[in-house]
Amino acid sequence: MMGMRAKEQAPGKDSRALILQVALALFTQNGYEGTSIDDIRQAAGFRSKASLYTHFKSKEEVANALLDSILSQEEEVVIKAYEAAEPEPLYRFLAMGRAFIEWGLTHKQEYAFCFLRVQQELLMRGQQESEQLQHSPGILLGLLAQMRSHYPVRAIADTALLSMMIGLISRAVIDQNSFGQIALREKVDQIIEMCMGVLFTEQVPVP
Repeated sequence: MMGMRAKEQAPGKDSRALILQVALALFTQNGYEGTSIDDIRQAAGFRSKASLYTHFKSKEEVANALLDSILSQEEEVVIKAYEAAEPEPLYRFLAMGRAFIEWGLTHKQEYAFCFLRVQQELLMRGQQESEQLQHSPGILLGLLAQMRSHYPVRAIADTALLSMMIGLISRAVIDQNSFGQIALREKVDQIIEMCMGVLFTEQVPVP
């Protein structure tokens, strides 16, 4: 796969990153259950199990590390957008939403793995879907609480609203080809418009 079988990989940061890159491709193509730790070893070019075990002892460890890596990348983008936005709650909420959507649309493989993996964990642990973002839910929920005093936010629990919007965004990211041949910015704007329909009981001008 991808010319990576040619030589034994030496232990190190680059080798670990390669394992995660290969695992993402295999998990996306074959599914988690359809991928074995040996599949990952061979695709990454490790001749022996011992050399792979220098980095990860199991497929579960690989999947967890991959999830953490993706969530960290996603989180960095979203928090950066929050910090760059004007301090008004709606502006910051929309900035985070746009950053999250754009990241998903341009990282479909990573988003799909992350979404499916998180859903599996949520079903097992009974947690909120909004935990797809690591630290952002606290910020988003705080912004939602502030927005309720100024905007017609639906009388639905904030965590439920956030989960519904993330579900809508996830569906749009996975089915993004259904939007047709339009620019990325236009896709983002359309998804934001749909999210605003979930969030508010009446139309609110989007900055």
